[in-house]
Formats: sequence, structure tokens, C-alpha cells
Amino acid sequence: MTDGRALRRGNWSVQELERLRDLLPRRGVRGAATLLRRSPASVYRKALEIMRSPPRRGAWSRRDDRLLRDAWGVLDQRLLAAILGRSVAQVGARAEAIRGELGSGPWSQRERNRLKQFFGTRSDVDLEVCLQRPRDQIAAMARELCLAKDKRFSAAARRRAGADRGAAMPRWSSAEVATLRTLYVRHDNLEIARRLGRTVASVANKASQLGLRKGADVLASIGRANVRARYENDPAAPEAGSVDASSP
Repeated sequence: MTDGRALRRGNWSVQELERLRDLLPRRGVRGAATLLRRSPASVYRKALEIMRSPPRRGAWSRRDDRLLRDAWGVLDQRLLAAILGRSVAQVGARAEAIRGELGSGPWSQRERNRLKQFFGTRSDVDLEVCLQRPRDQIAAMARELCLAKDKRFSAAARRRAGADRGAAMPRWSSAEVATLRTLYVRHDNLEIARRLGRTVASVANKASQLGLRKGADVLASIGRANVRARYENDPAAPEAGSVDASSP
């Protein structure tokens, strides 16, 4: 079981295979398995079956580098190596080479979208490869965008570190809840998070628990602002979700 529904079994549909190709690099085996309602073992086997590449030598293509950066830190390196047609050692060496070419300067909207997409499920060390940015810049932008690690990722990280407790957002006070109720309908989640000193995810989750909804005009305005920023700052940026404008 995943979310109370039975797992799918048997043959994979064409639509499932297409979705697997899309989900796997960014979500990893377990994340893709949850969304596809398949077992992790089934996803791993199918990924090897349809995505394995023949052995390759020589220079890395832009496509291969993009796949490595998308999947780094969330996909098992043996599976990633098989998909890329390289050895595990070659994949690790290429990741270190990418880490040695970190950029700086203003963040494009595309980079911000990638940070929002990846931050919750990857370590800051791995994000250096995904984003080609130094850890201090990643941490600073994550604070600006009020991002936080996913609870499952944080719990797993604490277990790996042997810690019983980790930093967690404090419980919502009655005053904070009152402020959230007042602001939520007319303001975007990032603005609210900054005013309350909380993460965007914390604001969105609490609003969902309280059954709060944004006004249609506010959602439309936020959507237009996101599209405008995306294409003004980075015309080549692909369509991407924006967590600061999320509404349960």
C-alpha cells in the first residue's frame, strides 16, 4: 500500500512508462513509486529495462550532464550509472568535475524554480551539483524563498547522523494562526512566510489544515506575476510550479 490504495501490478501502460521516464531523475525510485502506485522494486526493474544505455566512452554530452544534475542526490548511483551508460566511478568523477565549476551572480528564475523543486529532498552538498552553485549561496537563497527540507528527508538525515532530535519549526501560536487567517486570502505564501518567520511549506500546510483558500483574483494575480517573472528573467525557462504561490 502507498496511500491506502492497492499497488498496481502487471504490465505497464505506455502512459506509465512515459511518466516513469519523467519522474525518475527528479523524484528517485521511492518518489516515483509512490506517484505511480507501483512498488519500489518494480520501478527499479522497469527503469533498468527501459532506460539502460549501452556503455559509452569519451566526452559527456549536454543531455547526459543535465540528467546527472537532475538525478544527483536522489537516484541510486548504480541505477544512474546504468542509465547513463557509464561506470559508477565515472559518474562520481563527472559530478566532482561539475562541482568544480560552480557559478555565482544573480539567480535566474529558472534557477530559483530548480531550487524550489529540489531543495526539500536533497542535501546542500548534493545541491551544489544539481544547481552548480556554492552551498552558502544555496542556503542564502533558500532562506530568502523560505524553503525547508521535507520531513521525511530531515528524519532520514537525522537517523544517518545518529541524532534523536533535529531542528523543527515550533508549534503555531494562537497569534500566528490569527495572523495567518488575516493574511492568507489576500497575500502570497512567500510574503506570509517571511512575515511569520516560517517556511512556505509550513504556511501552506497550516492553511490547508485550517481550510483557508485564496481569492480567485489573488490566485490570478500571483499566476500572472510568476509567468511574467519566468519569461522576463529567463525566456528559455520551462514551465514550472511555484511553491510560494501554492494554494491548498
